[in-house]
Amino acid sequence: MKKKLYVVWLLITMLVFSSFSIYADPEDPSEADEEKVSRTTAAVPKQEKLVTAMAEAKTAVDKRNEDYLKGLAAYIRHVNRNVPEAEAAEMAGFFVEYADQYGVDEKVVMAIAQNESTYYRDAVSCEDFKGLMQTGDGLARNAGYDPSQLFDPQVSIKVGARYLSIKMDEFGDLRLALTAYNQGSGSVHSGNYSTGYADLAMARAQTMESFLKQNGYI
Repeated sequence: MKKKLYVVWLLITMLVFSSFSIYADPEDPSEADEEKVSRTTAAVPKQEKLVTAMAEAKTAVDKRNEDYLKGLAAYIRHVNRNVPEAEAAEMAGFFVEYADQYGVDEKVVMAIAQNESTYYRDAVSCEDFKGLMQTGDGLARNAGYDPSQLFDPQVSIKVGARYLSIKMDEFGDLRLALTAYNQGSGSVHSGNYSTGYADLAMARAQTMESFLKQNGYI
């Protein structure tokens, strides 16, 4: 009898608890969905703001780069008004491109061109050095060009920037690298050299920096 009563009591207890689980009010699915939608909706403006901020940052960088190139072109014409605007802009782009490629400062490369040719693309020295950067036929051939191509500003700038990079690797010092560019590595290694050329190039790079700042290009 007690056993039957216990079984009945157990069955009643199970039915009661099962009714709780059946009829208990769970979280309303529609409310959960609304919360998810709310969170998603709140995230959308944040994503849009991030995309807008990234686009604005890119625009600002592009604008700075554009202004910088304009400044370099303006400096070329400031030094030599005979260089046409379009040619100066083209040169500025090549100075930045190849200086970046060879890991040197474009203002220093430009200062070399100012020292060597005053930005005349067709310059030829009495020693038969050619172009903006006044490099020799051997350097042109080593870089994969015919010497006649040194009158092309793009080729001349590339060959000159490459040569400066080689001298930087050799000496690990800008003043000595510039001296070697002008007087040869042998003079520097022997100690029989003057730093006048290097000092002038470095001073001109600083003047260029001041020109860009004063005229709002950087």
